[in-house]
Amino acid sequence: MALFDHSAETYDEWCATPLGSFVDAVEKQMMMEVSEPRPGEKALDIGCGTGIYSLLLASKGIDVTGVDISTAMLKKAREKAEKSQQAITFLEGDIHHLPFADHTFDLVMSNIVLEFVDSPEDVLAEAMRVVKLGGRLTVGMVGKQSEWAAMYEKQGKDKKESVFSGAHFFTMQEIKALYREEPSIIQLGLYIAPDEFVTKEQAYVLERQRSRHGQEEGAGFIVAKWIRKA
Repeated sequence: MALFDHSAETYDEWCATPLGSFVDAVEKQMMMEVSEPRPGEKALDIGCGTGIYSLLLASKGIDVTGVDISTAMLKKAREKAEKSQQAITFLEGDIHHLPFADHTFDLVMSNIVLEFVDSPEDVLAEAMRVVKLGGRLTVGMVGKQSEWAAMYEKQGKDKKESVFSGAHFFTMQEIKALYREEPSIIQLGLYIAPDEFVTKEQAYVLERQRSRHGQEEGAGFIVAKWIRKA
């Protein structure tokens, strides 16, 4: 059984809560701003889960393929795509070994996936292999120096069956060292801690105030983009 199989049925429920929908919106805005997806492009969503970003990309006129190792998560992704009438290809497979030729995709995206893989450096190298020359790889990660990472780490320690029990969260320095070249762009956000949230309006005010400083400390979400140069 894959790590997230048992979470498939309830995975999307978090995004329906007030705090979850705020976090989801902040992360999506950051991922889209950094990725700059364009209609007609070919994109790959690695570790696609229930297809949250696959569907978002498809809604923008992009030809999307999603890959995940979890049969249960892919089942939910296919159901959502069918319901929304989006033509997305979902494949079950190990993202350490992608079944695609070199230089296949204009955009490869991965959101909160490297935290759970055996070798994030190998996954990143494999992802870059299938990016076209001049194409982009965008990765979203939980910021290590944040209350979000502290909360997830505590969950992992308290419950050995938690998906976070073996998770690794990244500092900026670690992110820069994941690939032979440093990212062309790193964007930081989600500066509101889980226990600070009251309303979306209040949360957005705090987010705007704190994001101006761009500090790593307190940033719950980090997006990095690499451009394939060779």
